[in-house]
Amino acid sequence: MTLKVLDLQLVREDGARLLAPLSLTLAPGDRFGLAGESGSGKSLLVQAIFGVLPRGVRQLSGHLEAFGEPLRGAANVLGRRLGWVPQDPLQALNPFLTVRDHLALLPGVHLHESRTRALRRLAPLLERLRLPGDRAFLGRFPFQLSGGQRQRLVLAMALSCDPELLVLDEPTTALDPTVQADFLALMAELQRERGLGYLWITHDLAVAAAVADRLLVLYGGEAMEAGPARELLRSPLHPYTQRLVSAARGEPSLEAGFLAAPGEGPGGCPFRLRCPQAQESCAHWAPWKGSPEQGIRCENV
Repeated sequence: MTLKVLDLQLVREDGARLLAPLSLTLAPGDRFGLAGESGSGKSLLVQAIFGVLPRGVRQLSGHLEAFGEPLRGAANVLGRRLGWVPQDPLQALNPFLTVRDHLALLPGVHLHESRTRALRRLAPLLERLRLPGDRAFLGRFPFQLSGGQRQRLVLAMALSCDPELLVLDEPTTALDPTVQADFLALMAELQRERGLGYLWITHDLAVAAAVADRLLVLYGGEAMEAGPARELLRSPLHPYTQRLVSAARGEPSLEAGFLAAPGEGPGGCPFRLRCPQAQESCAHWAPWKGSPEQGIRCENV
């Protein structure tokens, strides 16, 4: 029972590569982190998994499946067994639907539950998420909620059909530090209690250290380094990961230079124009040292 991403490659209409062939697996109980700067291709991966790629982006190669079924057209999997917490709750929520309507949406589609039955079943979850279950709150619209309440609402929606796997796309970005800490603690409790497996997308290495057992680092649409999260963050090997960790510690880190966005790199290693260890060989992309599960992509380490 896993989510499998096998050699996924995304390109623009003009052929520019946005995400290099990328593979990962996620099983119930796994805590997998995907880290990198904004524009590294993290959210594109999520959009590919859920079949909502932006206009002008297409899948060139690769295979996506969950629980043994191809994800394309797998309506019985997406939202039911595989949940999604999107990056921007306010944008993800329908401004014309109440909290009550949002909570009943997926149970109505996947479990054929009435709104009354769904809300009754979800009452303990709302209490755990510290969301009021009274009529006044359930009748509010998204713009009437705080940022923390909106984030908890999309999490409640993602959990409303008791999924086995969850994908969280930068879920703490818009939260203040106190609310973020509460959210991380709550997710840890829910993951332990429900045996959830999750893929947590983040640019914040402090968050990655708190939520992930395994970590994959992306830059410019390319995988840089992968391995056990604590080991990778304690002793990073790739020059990019080293500087990302230094930046998280508040130390001078990333040199000025070309900040590669997916599809805009100079060829070869996308980090080479910012890397103090770059050599001529970096103009050609290095193979994995180790493996995509635990290794690096750098010939100079």
